[in-house]
This record gives sequence, C-alpha cells and structure tokens, in this order.
Amino acid sequence: MKRIGMLYPSSGISEREVEKMLPPEISLHVTRIPMNMPTYDSLFHMADSVEEASKLLADAQVEVIAFNCTVGSLIKDKGYDQEIIERINRATGVPATTTTTAIVAGLKALDIKKLILVSPYTELLHQKEKAFLESNGFLVLNDRSLSLSDCFQQYEMEPLRWLEMVIAMQQPQCEGYFISCGGIRVVDVIQQLENELKKPVITSNQSLIWHCLRIMGLQEQIEGFGRLLKTPLIC
Repeated sequence: MKRIGMLYPSSGISEREVEKMLPPEISLHVTRIPMNMPTYDSLFHMADSVEEASKLLADAQVEVIAFNCTVGSLIKDKGYDQEIIERINRATGVPATTTTTAIVAGLKALDIKKLILVSPYTELLHQKEKAFLESNGFLVLNDRSLSLSDCFQQYEMEPLRWLEMVIAMQQPQCEGYFISCGGIRVVDVIQQLENELKKPVITSNQSLIWHCLRIMGLQEQIEGFGRLLKTPLIC
C-alpha cells in the first residue's frame, strides 16, 4: 500500500472527492491546516504552519505530500507554489506538490493554452487566479465566478449545476475547461462534461491526484474522471 499525504484547509469537507479517484492500492492521509473561511487574509496566511503540518504527514511515511488549496497556493503570485514545495521538502525530505503546481502541469500535459475558467470564489480571488493563469502563459477566453464566500456553500453546490454552467459557456476555439477549487463536488461529472464538450476538462482535485501519482512514478491510467488521469506527466 502506497500513501499520499494531503494538507487540507481546516474548514474543507471534500476529501471524499479526492478518494474517489484513487486506485485501491493507494491510501489518502490528511492533516488539516488553518483556513476557516476562504477570505484573502486567511488564504494569504494558510501556509504559515506548513512545515509543522508536513512533519505530521511524514510520520505516516507518505510517498508524497500535497498542499491542497488552489488559491492558497497562488495567493502570493507566480512562484509561490514552488516556495511551498521547497518548504515542505526542507522540513520532511518528502517529495511534494500543490494544487496550483498540478493544474499548470496538467494544462501543459494536455496542451491546453486557451481555456475557460469557472470557480466558486469571490470576484477578488477569482481575478487573482485568472491573472495567475495568464502570467503562466494561458489565455482565459471566458470566465465566471459564483462569489461563494463560504466553504460549506461551495461544497453544497450540486455537481449538476457545475455541469450545466460549463456546458453553457462552451466556445469552439476553447482547448480545455478548468473548474477550480479543491472544496467543490465536481469529479463525478468530469467524464460527462468531456463527452459533451469533446474537449478535456481539468479540475483542482483531479489534477492534484494525477500529479501525485505521477510524482510517485505510477503511470496507471484511471478511467472515468477525464483525459488527464490517463495522461503521462510531461517534465
């Protein structure tokens, strides 16, 4: 049995979304870090205690540590995700990734440069993420935020609503769709969306699990959650 360690917001309740995509020989082990509300200030300080939390996961002899918060790993702009990874590495000696790191790697692996972005975030955080994507060379053709300022509201959004929203935003020149946030329920509609749109769909939790598995050297193709989980990692 191989183990993935996950650093997760203290108010997050979507761990099951991650577990759904894991092969049976992989187990998930979660340590929470402070983030009671998805506000700018809370996200800005979310990684303050990342070393201490990572050491707890290292005690479980995990193969990789994932910092699972999309905006929390880009809130200090381009390069902040790598800073978090380096801090985890120094504290534990364990390979690490963040949601943001995984998303960028996933978009590149699927050769998506022109995308449509959808998120549950407040407009401030949504625009922060849009600017981050554009600073990494991606073109956001269209985007929408739902301005949900509570983790529980984000979780309670039905998967079907996400599906309907993304389908309504489709554009022929779009190369892929990105549904952001590790606290929403969307993995069950990824494959249906790809079938409808005929384009790849990236989500936060999906890309994070894909990146963790590839870092662990596992190239297993996982069915039912979109193209990404059947795609090799491009270094």
